[in-house]
Amino acid sequence: MLGIFGSINNNAGILFGILLILVVLLFLWTFVIFRQWAMLRRNLSILKRGGPTGENMAELVARHVRDVGELSKQFDGLMTRYDYLLELLQGTVQRVALVRYDAFEDMGGKLSYSIALLDDNGDGVLMSSIYARNENRTYAKPVKAGISAHVLSREEEEALKRAFRSKPKIIRSTNGAATRPFDVEHEDLSEFESVKGEDETWVM
Repeated sequence: MLGIFGSINNNAGILFGILLILVVLLFLWTFVIFRQWAMLRRNLSILKRGGPTGENMAELVARHVRDVGELSKQFDGLMTRYDYLLELLQGTVQRVALVRYDAFEDMGGKLSYSIALLDDNGDGVLMSSIYARNENRTYAKPVKAGISAHVLSREEEEALKRAFRSKPKIIRSTNGAATRPFDVEHEDLSEFESVKGEDETWVM
């Protein structure tokens, strides 16, 4: 026991220095903690401070969170309506093409015509009017998904192809929707025989 106390007495200066360093470190650590606590109190006072509407920041944040939630619900509702309108529009006539031609060699003026009236799904009707000197005949052929079960003339096929390219590809909200044959982004003119006339119709 005496040996221990003797060792402490001999190294008292070193021990005092170590204790002094620990006290300084403890003081610095306490200073840092108090500084952070003061900053926290200041931030809390700012949050509690009332704004122009009389609400403090905490209330404003809570109200904005509620508003964002409400806007999210409204956005979901709008997207549902958008999808419904998009589905509804797909059934309207959107792809139209009129091709004029001479049905007989002894006729002129391009008075015969074939017109395709299709919706966005490629469903619709293909109508042709054949003009002759003594009579005029009209034909109607149904079209389903861009294909008609009836035999089509060269002019009717031309009107059908032109109708497919009469409007741009529709923008769908459903991700990964498959591209259909009548969704054409770039027109390939090599497959057409008709040319645009002065009246903006297609002439063969």
